[in-house]
Amino acid sequence: MVCAAAVLVSAAALPASAQDSTTTTVTVPEAPVAPMTLALAGPDLVKGSSGAEVWLMQARLAERGFWLSDGPASFGEGTRHAVVAYQKFHDIPRTGRLDALTRFHLAGSADRALPLRNNGAHTIEIDLRRQVMIVATAGRTDWVFDISSGKSSTRTPRGSFRIQRQINALRRSALGTLWRPKYFTGGYALHGSPSVPAYAASHGCVRMTNAEIDYLWASGLAEVGTPVTVY
Repeated sequence: MVCAAAVLVSAAALPASAQDSTTTTVTVPEAPVAPMTLALAGPDLVKGSSGAEVWLMQARLAERGFWLSDGPASFGEGTRHAVVAYQKFHDIPRTGRLDALTRFHLAGSADRALPLRNNGAHTIEIDLRRQVMIVATAGRTDWVFDISSGKSSTRTPRGSFRIQRQINALRRSALGTLWRPKYFTGGYALHGSPSVPAYAASHGCVRMTNAEIDYLWASGLAEVGTPVTVY
C-alpha cells in the first residue's frame, strides 16, 4: 500500500489559501480569431513573461491539447507546466520555457496530441516514460497533463485499472499530503501536490498540480469507474 495510513482534512477546515484551490477558475485561452501565428524564431518566453506572444503560445498549446490554467497572455505556473508537458510529449528537453527549439516545434506543429492506447472509449493514459497523463474520449485527446510518477525505488504499477474511489479533501500520510486523491489501484492515486517536478519523483502515486486535479474533479473527466492504463 502506498499513500496510506492517512488523516482526512475536510476542505472547509483548510487554510483559506488551500480552500481556494477547490474553486479555482480555470481559464484556457481560446484560439485566435484572426489568422495569427506564433513566430518560428524569437526571444525565449519564461515564467513571468506576458503579452501577445505569450497569448499565441497558450493558444497553440491549448489547440494541441495541453491543459493550462493561467489567464490569457500571462505566463504563470500553469503555463509553465503546459510547456513542460508539451516538451515531454514531444521528447524535447524539459526546460519549462519557450526556448528556441520548443518555439520552432510548437510554431510548426499543427496536430492535436494523440492518445497512444485509446480503445475508442473514455480513458486515462499514464505514460511513465514521458511523464504525462492523457485523457481521451472516442480516440480524441481531451487534454494532456504534466505529472510526476513513482521514482525508481517506488515505481508506479503498470497495467489496466479503473478509478476505484476518491476523497474530496486533503489526505495526510506518513509519505506526504494528497490533495483530492482519485485512487486507481490499492493506495495508488492521482492527486494534487505543490511539487510536480519534470521527472519521476513520487512514492508511487501520480502527482499533478492542485489546479490540474481540481480541473479533473470539476470537469467530470475522471469519475469513479473511468479506465486507467499505466504503461
